[in-house]
Amino acid sequence: MRTLSLLIALALAACAPALAHTRDEVRAACPAVQYAEAPSPYAEPPRVEAPYEAGALTEDARARALGYLNFARWLAGLEPVVESQIYDYQCQHGAVLLAALDYVDHNAPQPADMDRNFYDSAHIATTSGCIAKFNWMRGTILREGVEYFLRDDGEVNLPVLGHRRWALNPLMAATGFGLANSATGMSYVTMYAHDLGNPGAAWDSVPWPAPGAFPAELMHDHLAWSVTLNPDVYDLSAPDVEVTLSEEGGGLRFSFRPAEGTGDGFCALSLEGYGAGPCLIFRPDFTGTGFTDYLQNQRWTVRVDGLKGHDGAERPMEYVVDMVSLTPQDAVNVEIMPLSARLYPGETLALSADVVPAWADDLSITWSSTDEAVATVDENGLATAVAPGVCEIVARGANGCEDRCALSVAPVDSD
Repeated sequence: MRTLSLLIALALAACAPALAHTRDEVRAACPAVQYAEAPSPYAEPPRVEAPYEAGALTEDARARALGYLNFARWLAGLEPVVESQIYDYQCQHGAVLLAALDYVDHNAPQPADMDRNFYDSAHIATTSGCIAKFNWMRGTILREGVEYFLRDDGEVNLPVLGHRRWALNPLMAATGFGLANSATGMSYVTMYAHDLGNPGAAWDSVPWPAPGAFPAELMHDHLAWSVTLNPDVYDLSAPDVEVTLSEEGGGLRFSFRPAEGTGDGFCALSLEGYGAGPCLIFRPDFTGTGFTDYLQNQRWTVRVDGLKGHDGAERPMEYVVDMVSLTPQDAVNVEIMPLSARLYPGETLALSADVVPAWADDLSITWSSTDEAVATVDENGLATAVAPGVCEIVARGANGCEDRCALSVAPVDSD
């Protein structure tokens, strides 16, 4: 699995360092192991009752988790982190502690029958990391834990998004992972998060979803957008910030004032000490809009006004997020409108055609006429009647699927 870790690192490095990635770069950088089935994550199963044993995770399980975390950090324009054996050791002890108690608690108490040294290592992990509890267990559970930390879904996490901010901390240089299962079958995942081994990181802000091509699979309608701000760059002592989120072509537009907690959905300005700085948090309320979920080919613009530097100068922020799919999406059909028409020579008709589904990779349309002596059509679907007769105007998608409009051109003196 050292080969797997190296391949993931090379895939990420091959597309660096541009922040606004393309769809092809995102697909190339996505760890190949993301959706693959996985064997047991345990090289040595832990023991969650006295005498406690930390056990050990397989290199494969740790590589999947680290690869996913670094993929997310690459999307956000951040430097990758490395795995620390010390953090792995502490996190594995921390997972056993939580599994023994069978609940999550950053300040988890010491069980009466647990050795003090074992507990001290475990307590470092629970107080210095992201922790989660899942009611299922499978080979990919460790990687799924990292995915959960990045989503940070749930109303309890919403006001601060602490897990996400720690995972996407620009100052982070190393991490570690732990996993254990309780007697009731619950899975407890730990990830070390308080590492500050990259204090010289140059950064301005950490938006999520990140600018450029961003996997639609990582966002859902119940998840919040966030922008972590460098406190050395921005002065938030008296913030008067407005955030606007709008979808190009979709007609959706949301406005938020996080410092006031007002807007078209949830919004907040979190000044709590999670990660590297304060965080703007906003989640649009899609009720009544017809919006179902984030899909490929949606383009979202985020505009933040009212930000100021410590010199008092305005520092507005604007970036664009292009939702993409991590897997190729083929066109299924083309739908043309109208399906039939009747013109006289010299008349024109603007036809339209849509590729189905709207989230297909290629939405391009090629227009043609089956008989240009009867009618022609330009690259935009504008048909021009030439002479009496019948023909078809063909709208063809990039993969060959097509639809046709039956066009008849009548003599000028006909009824």
